[in-house]
Formats: sequence, C-alpha cells, structure tokens
Amino acid sequence: MRFGSGVGRRLLAVSIATSLLALAGCSSEGSVTVDLPTQADTALPDDVSTRIDDAVTRAMGLAASPGAIVGVWAPWSGFHLEAYGTTEAGGDEPMTTDMHFRAAATTKSMTCTVLLGLVDDGRVALDDLVSDYVALLGVDGITLGQLCQSTSGVGDYRGTFQGQFISNPTRSWAVEELVTDGLARSGDAAPGTGYSLNDTGYVLLGMALENAGDASLPSLYQEYVFGPIGMSESRMPSASTTELPDPAPHGYQVVGGDCASPKDISELSPSMLGAAGGAVTTADDLRRFTQAFATGAPFSDATAERQWGTVPLGGDSPTWQSYGYGAFQFGSMRGQFGSIPGFTTAAFSDPTSGLTVVVMFNASNAGPQLAQSLALELASYASTAAATGDNTVPEPSLPWSAEQMQEQSARAAVCQ
Repeated sequence: MRFGSGVGRRLLAVSIATSLLALAGCSSEGSVTVDLPTQADTALPDDVSTRIDDAVTRAMGLAASPGAIVGVWAPWSGFHLEAYGTTEAGGDEPMTTDMHFRAAATTKSMTCTVLLGLVDDGRVALDDLVSDYVALLGVDGITLGQLCQSTSGVGDYRGTFQGQFISNPTRSWAVEELVTDGLARSGDAAPGTGYSLNDTGYVLLGMALENAGDASLPSLYQEYVFGPIGMSESRMPSASTTELPDPAPHGYQVVGGDCASPKDISELSPSMLGAAGGAVTTADDLRRFTQAFATGAPFSDATAERQWGTVPLGGDSPTWQSYGYGAFQFGSMRGQFGSIPGFTTAAFSDPTSGLTVVVMFNASNAGPQLAQSLALELASYASTAAATGDNTVPEPSLPWSAEQMQEQSARAAVCQ
C-alpha cells in the first residue's frame, strides 16, 4: 500500500480598480494563465448596480446577516465590488472588501484542484483506489475521482457533529473520527452510480492526497492552488489556528431560534470541515480561483476536459444543473456554494464570457441555498449589462430569471 452601497463605495471601487482587477485576460500573479475577455476597468452601469445593491440588502435581511461582501465582474461592461453592513451584529464598524473570511464549500473545488494537479504530475490517477492511500474500513471500491465528483456513495458526518461544531467551535477534530462516522452512514449504492454531495468524501480525499503527495494539506494547497493562481491572501490554516487573519469580520449563527442574540463563532477550528470547507480567502482571491477553476486553466487540456464531464444531480433538480469534479455547473456558470458555522459563501464563473459572481455573508443562519440563489440572481442582472466601448454583450445563456432566484431566496429565509 502507498500510505506515506452605495454610490460612494462604487466610486471608491473604481478608483482602486487597477490594484484589485489586474485581469487583462490572465492573473497578475502566479503561473496560471486564465484565458478570459479583458475586464472593463469601470463600474457596472448604475441601473445594474442599483439592482445588485437592492438584492444584497434584501438577502442580508433574509439571512439575518449583519454584513456581506459581494463582487460581480462582467468583462464587457464593468464590475461591482462592494462591502455591506457591519463586521459585528449590532456594531457600527463597516465591512470592507479586503476582509478575510472562511471559504466554506468553495474549499471543495480547491481540494479537487490539488487532486487534478497531482494527476497532471503523474503522481496519482483519478481511477486510483482510495484504499491504496488510506487504511479505513468502508473505503473499498471507491476511487479518488469519485470522491471529487461526489459519486462515492459515502455518508455524511455533518449531521452527527453539527451541534458540537456550533457549541464548541474551537475544538480540534481528528479527521479519522469524522470520516469514520460518515463511512458508517454510507448507504447501499455502489460507488460511481449516483451523485450525493457531502463533506465526508472531501475530508477523506484530503487524507488520501496528503499520503499521495507526501505533504500536508496546507503545503499542497500552496503548491497547487494559492501559489499558481496568485491567491496571496488565501491559506489552509492548521487545526489549531482558530482566528481569521486581519482584517476580518465576526461570524454568526442563530442558536435555538434566538435571533436577537446570535452566537459569535468568529473563532473556529477549520478541522471541523478541513478539505471540505476549512480554507480562508478574500473576495478577490476567490474571484481569481473561481475563474481559473471554471476555465480549467490550472490543468492540462485532457484533465480540464475530464474535469467538466458532469453528472446529473438527480431527484427533482432541473436538467441545467449538474456536477463536475469539485463544482456545480448551472447553465453556463460553474462554481460552488456552502456554509461553515459563522460564514456562507457562493462563487460562480462563466468560462466563456468571464461573468463572475462572489457572495459572502458573515452568518450561516439561512444555510447555503440563500447565498447560491443570490449569486445566480446577481448573475442574471449582470448578464444583460450594457457593453462599454467596442465590447459586445454576450448571448444570454442563463436558464433562470432573477425573479425565480428571489423566490428561492425567500423560501430559505430565517428570523422573519
């Protein structure tokens, strides 16, 4: 075995656009080149920005979140990078767009970036058995690729431990304890026969990658994700690193229906989710990553093609929703969404037009669906934004409307 809001903020955003958005078709740092249309260095039209502001303000109320950071980039038209609300519930310190936050489920895509990078380096194969790298009961017949694409059939540990994650957020968790619980909850479905997203599979994948790569997860993320893509403000913290780097907002979770006094979960051990949700990032770093991952830029052509060979979500999910290696495909948009106690995130990008949306709430009350709905609503507004200069507006390719996403957000509301 191989174990081993506003107008004022928009004007400010325009003035710092050069430092924030050195896109011009590729990353300004790192070795990964992202082939996208050049980003227009101007704010989105006022009518679009107003719709975005209104949507975010409404969603913050539905999510009972004191703050939010939102970025919308439409290369043909402009961008909108805004911080809303306050860093603390009941506080008066404003959020800023450079703040660090917990990446939550967008970490899953980063974990798969490590896997696909190791594949390109010839160190592993997607069809390698997990049992070649991890000695645990219940992993027989599961491949590394199935863990990444959520078709392994393993059960989810989060339901068992979620209450403890919230009541004792700084506790360091052993990955074996979490994964063993999830494996014990696996159903009868054979590996590779259907999609079922959960955290266990990605934490188990992280264990396998550490053994296959003969390095810690933080080192692997730096080598295959943060360094090459130029994510200078991002990191995979150790289990004992419970505080976010400055600047950062507080994170909140309503407990027992007490909406008036949400629990402050700013300090948290990332070990509760690890390779499934433990990374730390910023809005601009997450924009960089999402664009690179959506286009397959970090990988060889063959690996990038396989990366987006998607599987249906099943159930009542519409046919325009599917899942690739580590991320969703919703129409033309590719990305992830999810939550970790205290924070909720969503990030999506169109690999052809470059339309990109990043959403972060510093609360996890409403769950991940609301952040996803808001991101897709904002994409709908930006997709028809007027073009600047000689640019042209891309052909519409989003199979949902802003109104549909508003209705979906309303169904996820809390504390109303």
